[in-house]
Amino acid sequence: MNQLALANLGITSWELIIIIFLIGVGFLLGLLLGKDKLFLMLFASYISLSLLHIVPLRKIFSGFFDKEENFVVLIVLFLFLIGIIYFLFSQSVLRGKKRTGKSIFKVFFYGLFLVGIILSTVFSFFPQDLIGEFSDLTLKIFNTPLARTLWFVIPLIFVGIFRRKK
Repeated sequence: MNQLALANLGITSWELIIIIFLIGVGFLLGLLLGKDKLFLMLFASYISLSLLHIVPLRKIFSGFFDKEENFVVLIVLFLFLIGIIYFLFSQSVLRGKKRTGKSIFKVFFYGLFLVGIILSTVFSFFPQDLIGEFSDLTLKIFNTPLARTLWFVIPLIFVGIFRRKK
């Protein structure tokens, strides 16, 4: 951890531990579920993110979401929607499908993309005073408009380039 301070990355040790943990969780989740189910979770995160931006929750429940401490409700709702959408699609899409062989390359990147999309979305719900607690590097990776756009677009490009050829 001292090497990070010497390298002037500006990232704290607990942020590094969180990032490594989340990448590891994404990879292990991919190994446990397989690339097809992990792809569905990635797809569900896109739909969940779209739903949260389309439905004007902050206008409908303006008194509730005006308070900064209620950002956790948006995070939980986002994760809940991912779970519900994943469950609905997994029941219909993967019902009669055989499990294909695991591609470690795809599993790693699907897990990385899933964690990236979730983190960049979660960061977008944080109040400004809490955002200030994170290092500049972490904010550049997950909380800038460019970072959010890249976390949204790069998985689509990856899937398009590395889709299975029939």
